[in-house]
Amino acid sequence: MSIASVNAQTRYAKIVVYRIEDTIEKTDEGYKIFTDGNLATSLRNNHFEELYMPEGRFRLRVNDENPATQTVECSEGNIYYFKIYRNLDLPTKPITIKSIDSITAKNEMKKIKKTQYKKSSTSHMIRQNGVGFVLETITGFNKVGILRTTAGVIETLSFGGVGAIGLSYSHEITDSYGYLIELEDRFGSIFLDDKSSTVDFNTGVLSASPYFAIPIALPIAQKIKLGVGLDYYFNPSLSYYYSERMVNSFNDVWNYNNALGYHILFFIETNVGKNLRIHTGLKYSDVEYSFASSKTRQPSDDNLKKTQGNSLAVSLGLEYFF
Repeated sequence: MSIASVNAQTRYAKIVVYRIEDTIEKTDEGYKIFTDGNLATSLRNNHFEELYMPEGRFRLRVNDENPATQTVECSEGNIYYFKIYRNLDLPTKPITIKSIDSITAKNEMKKIKKTQYKKSSTSHMIRQNGVGFVLETITGFNKVGILRTTAGVIETLSFGGVGAIGLSYSHEITDSYGYLIELEDRFGSIFLDDKSSTVDFNTGVLSASPYFAIPIALPIAQKIKLGVGLDYYFNPSLSYYYSERMVNSFNDVWNYNNALGYHILFFIETNVGKNLRIHTGLKYSDVEYSFASSKTRQPSDDNLKKTQGNSLAVSLGLEYFF
């Protein structure tokens, strides 16, 4: 065992799960052991496993169908023992999780240490880190008049954008707390004159979101995440590309000052594989932009000199966690 592995283990609580069933049935069926919805290991009869979890609360679950569950409070550096077995005294013979004191557990485990000892590695630590990508469909609330067509119609555009694509990184500090960092490209466009004229809004967004997670035991979801965070909008711009047939047509790029904003998020997280999870949810964002510079023209409308970029996004993300 490496020094790094030892140091990593000391920062966690050790969770020992063992299985001893006196049955005449010969079976190699492994009980699936989950921690907060993440598959940690498969436990066969007369075997035990060691898992490492960060300090706090987590949900220990055995199997998907007719599961046994128990909420565990653990502290850093401590060892907790749980006996997994079928209760043969009941008609349905349900799987049971029982917390066992260390002396009893060590005595019971002596009979399986000698011949069938199977110890898991630190790879069973809670998967704290995740990297992935995110897609958002956005509805902007504040519509601003951008131009007037030859028919006298005022076309509007929202500085909240219509969509975003980006990368994400998440870190779980405990089962209930963590943070999410996202780097996105947010955009929005309107097309005119058979798409020969366009106005494009674009900005980069760097977001940091501390969140609170609520573990749930549903087939379609394992966690609900609630968070409030800050956004840094960089290089926001409004680009005009007009055809000559438009009234007062011109080509220009209006640059806006970098700005700070905030957001509120609500996500539902679902595990879709051993190391993959998706989230779906809503994110409300708000920011105020102020005009900075342009090449040829400047906005005459006060609503274009200073404008709100508040919006509501439907977010979909895919994440690889480790």
